[in-house]
This record gives sequence, C-alpha cells and structure tokens, in this order.
Amino acid sequence: MAHDDEASRPAGAHFAQRPTIDPRAPQRPDETFQFIMAAQAGASSMRGNRPVSPDETAVFLRAAASRDAAPAPRFEPAPMDAFDETNVFDEIQPEPVASVELSEPQDTSVEEDDLSQSDYEQAGRSAGMMTALILVSRLTGFVRTWAMGAALGLSLLSSSYQIAYNLPSMLYELVIGGMLITAFLPVYLEVRRERGVAAGNEYVGNLLGILLLVLGVTSVVATIGAPAVIWTQSFMSADTGQMDTAIYLFRFFAIEILFYGLGSVFSGVLNAHRDYFWSNFAPVLNNVVVIASFAAFFVLDEVFHVDQIISVTVLAVGTTLGVFIQMACQIPALKKHGVHPRLHVDFSDPNLRKTLALGIPTLAATVCAFITASVQNAAALNVQPETGASVVAYSRLWYTLPYALFAVPITTALYTELARDAARHDDDAVREGVARGIAQMLFILIPFALYLIVFSEPLNMVYCVGKFGLEGVSLVSEYLCWLAPALPIYGVCVLLQKSCSALMDMKPYAFSTVLGALALVVVALGGGVALGGGMPVIAFATSAFYIVAIGITLVWMRGRLHGLHVSTMLRGLFFGLVLGGIGAMAGWGAMQALQLIFGPIIIQAATGPVAAPILKTVAYIAVAGIVSLIVTFAPAVVMKLPEASMFNSILSRFTRR
Repeated sequence: MAHDDEASRPAGAHFAQRPTIDPRAPQRPDETFQFIMAAQAGASSMRGNRPVSPDETAVFLRAAASRDAAPAPRFEPAPMDAFDETNVFDEIQPEPVASVELSEPQDTSVEEDDLSQSDYEQAGRSAGMMTALILVSRLTGFVRTWAMGAALGLSLLSSSYQIAYNLPSMLYELVIGGMLITAFLPVYLEVRRERGVAAGNEYVGNLLGILLLVLGVTSVVATIGAPAVIWTQSFMSADTGQMDTAIYLFRFFAIEILFYGLGSVFSGVLNAHRDYFWSNFAPVLNNVVVIASFAAFFVLDEVFHVDQIISVTVLAVGTTLGVFIQMACQIPALKKHGVHPRLHVDFSDPNLRKTLALGIPTLAATVCAFITASVQNAAALNVQPETGASVVAYSRLWYTLPYALFAVPITTALYTELARDAARHDDDAVREGVARGIAQMLFILIPFALYLIVFSEPLNMVYCVGKFGLEGVSLVSEYLCWLAPALPIYGVCVLLQKSCSALMDMKPYAFSTVLGALALVVVALGGGVALGGGMPVIAFATSAFYIVAIGITLVWMRGRLHGLHVSTMLRGLFFGLVLGGIGAMAGWGAMQALQLIFGPIIIQAATGPVAAPILKTVAYIAVAGIVSLIVTFAPAVVMKLPEASMFNSILSRFTRR
C-alpha cells in the first residue's frame, strides 16, 4: 500500500496480489455478512437517501462457496449504510427444487460463469461508478434536506415527519429485513450455481411471495396500530397529543415497509449479477420525487394558505410515491439477467429454511438498532420538546456524508479481500488487513470529524432559508459538534463488523452491539435526561455505543487472530489527529479571513441577526474546506503514507489523464 505501484490500485488491492488458492477443504460460512443496514445511520441519514447497499451485499459472493471437495468457485464481490448488519451458515443441504417454466429459456452455463469468476478490473470500474452515483445520491439528498428545512423548518411538524418517515424502514428491518434479506444473496448464488437459472427464479419468486404476505400484513397492522408505533419514539414526551401529526403521516408511510422489502430483494439480485446502477440510482429518483413534494407543500402552505391537512396529505402521498419508485424502477433491469420469478408461497422450501438460518443472528442487531434510535428520539423530544427529533435528523446529513464518500469505498474493497483471505484460512493476511483498514479509516475520518466541529455553524447556515432560522442553526450545530467524534469510530465499527463476517463468526459482534446499545441507553437517559446533560450528552451517547462495541470486538479478534498489529492502528490514529488537527485549524483560519475580507455569514441587521446569502456561505465553505483538505492530505500524499492510498490512487488517475 505504501509503494508507488500501489497508488493506482483501489483500496484493498494489495491483498489481491497474493496467489489465488482455491481451497479444497469443505467450507462452511458460519455467520453472516451484513450487520448494519440500514439504519445508516442507524443511523442512517434520510432513508430516501439510502441505497440498498451493494457495498454490503454483493461482496458476499464468496460466502456461498461450495462445501464439496471440488474446488470452490470464486465469486466476484461487489460492494453498505444505517445503523448496522449479519448471518449464519447452516449445513442444511438444499433439496431439489421443482423446475418452473421460464418465459425465456436461459443458458445456465453462461450464467454460472458470469457469477463465478472474479474480475478485479471490473470491480474497480464498478466501485468508481458506485462512488459517482453515491455522490449524486448524497447531493440530491442534501437538496432534499434543504427543501425540508425550507418547508418545515425546525418545528413539531418537522419532528413528526422525521419520526414517521424513518419508522417504516426500521420496522421492515426489525420484522424481517435484517434477519431475512441480509441472508438472501448467498443462498440465491448457491441455488443458481448448483441448480441453474430456473431454480434461482423459483427461489426469488417464493421469497417475493412470502414478503408480499408477511410485510403486507405488517403494513396493515402498523397502519391500524399507528399510535402505539409512534409512541415507541416519543414515550418520554409530556404532551401525549403532540405526535398526532406523526400518527397521521405514518398511516400513509406504513405501506413503505412492503416497498423496502421488495426493493431489497430486487437490489440483491441485481448486485449478484454485478449490476449496481439501479440499486444506487434508485435513491436519486426517490429524492427527486420527495423534493417536488416539499416544494408542493411549501407552495400550498405559504402561497395559497390552504388548510394544512391538505398540504400535509400532499407531502405524505409524495413521500410514499418516492419510496415506491425507488423500489419499482429496479424491476425492468431484472429481465436482462434472466430473472423471471413466478410469485408463490412455499414455507416448506429448504432454501427458505436456509435463508432463515443464515439471518437469525441479525435479529439482535436490528433490535438494538430500533431500541437505540427510539431512545435517542424520545430523549431528544423530552429534553427539547417538539424540535428535538428534528435536530437529530438535520445533524445526521453532515455526519453521514464523509462516511458515505470515503469509508464506504474502503470497507467495500477491504471486505472483499478479507473474505477471500479468511476463506483461505490466512490469519496473517486477515490480521494485516484489519489493522491497515482501521488505520486508514482513522486517518481519513478523524480529520473530517474535526472539520465537522470547526465548520458546524457554516454548514448548517446552508439550511437557513424559508422556515429554518438562525435559532435552528445554533441548535443543530451544537448537536453536530458533540456527534462528530463518533464519525471515525463509526467507520471502525463497521469495518470490524465486516471483519467478523469475513471470519464467519458474527456472535462476538452481535454480543458487542447489545452491550453497546445498553451503554447508549444509560448515557442518553441517565446523563442526557436524568442528570440534565441535555442534547450534547444525547449526541455523545452515539460515541458510547461504538466505543463499547469496538472494544469488545477487538478483544475477541485479538484472540481469534492470535494478535493484532496495534502499531499500525496507532499510526493511523496519530497521523489522523496531527494532520487533521492542523488542517482543521487552517480551514478555520481561512473561514475567519474570508469573513473579515468579504463580510460575515451572520449579518447584524436593524431587525436582528440574519443569515448571509446561501451562495456566499457555500463559497466560504468550499474555499475553507479545500484549504483544510490540502493541508491535511497533501503532506500524506507527498510522504506516500500507506493510510493515504485512496488519495494516491485518485491523484495517479488524474495525472495519467
């Protein structure tokens, strides 16, 4: 990673230089692969801005390796977001599945070759395409949040919307998503490889039929029981009637539980065939539809002054339509890969039992994700009535942006190689990969955590339009400052989750997340509410979760791998703190100089303080941010630090052009 010739390779490619060994010994993936989804942020930011992550799914191509004595086929991995993800491999031997008539005959051998051959060059191209689409998704997600700020501001309506909108994806993951869908990919690959295209279609059709039944019923029950569902997010509020609007909105959003389930299966199938476009582009379409919905709400509410129930209904219908389009736009792409599922329900299908066995360990994680999100929302609404949940939601946009742009590519590339080395029982390579990955994660994300602290106010000034005022800027900025330290350890935690998955043992990580969730509850309710710590302590509770989870997982991993390269990790920590600190101070200085020369971003008017034009604030952020990036990472590139391999790779590609 530190060598010049490695600069042009994607992160994690150093592992790929080892000779490929096809293991002949039986292989049994014991436990899953995705543990955190979506709750990205669990914590994810806006759910509509959350792709059904190829970075955490398709990379599991290798987990379906054959248990037979014959050489194990090698699968191309592919490239996650929310709170966080897992599974188990049972030794269930699938029974033959009755063939189903296909609308178009398929060449099984061709499909098998397509799914079984590794292609690192293609993986690199796919990663580049995904990064571009993630960037577009995040940009439209920002516009979406900006539109929400303009339309709803920092208000009870905003909090109601945030709570009602996030609940469907949380409930989907809690009911079946985390347990079932995270296990879909390896089973699908195994069925399609061993029994051909028809059997693969049969399996997908059965799973879709079951999802329609189970999640359809769940959506109906959630709609009827909306008051009880909303109560889980506001149980500490003194005013039990303040969530009436959230209840109304949730009754529209509940059907999204079904849409998320179907969309996850569609994305999983496409990722298995190395088709990553629609699973990454679909959230963009969702964002566009919801942006239009916020615009319609604003016009109806502010221009025409219609009854708010009408404008809220328009917003609710538009938001639901966005999630539907995110799901449905992937359907046409299935056909070109020979996927023609026949919807049916067969609970006796052995492949379904295997899927359930694989996904059961995720239940602990998804329950923890739901509990922690509920506790933080409830605590925030208790400490800051009406607007607390909004503050949490707005701050998460900036918190998750660096992770999506930088940490996801790192974990994607490293996870692929870790899974490969673990399958070869090469503990030395896994140990090295984990240490290098953690070092790189700390080196990149620590500076961005410092940037978030330094630029918290200017960043949130961008929201300052329409109903979002300077008071909201102050509240969100304070919360973001206390949330920012969790960013680098969030990245490390996800990497460790993937490392445990590669080692085919998710039980230690599941145990660590349970204790981490307990720590978050104690800090948020004890320190934030009971002791009066308020919103800063509630924000810090996120860090408490990751610290506990990381500590326990590292202790286990040290024993499992017979040691860890601690010095390598500390190197990343050191350079991240030193260079990041210098870069953050340089950016702060640049921001102050810009305000001194061209005017402040908060103007003292006769009527009181007002925000400067948004474009002016954005320009200041861009200039100061570039200064921070150059001061932080340019020395690392010049010194060819292995932790800066991502930036070395990007720079080398531009220089070659």
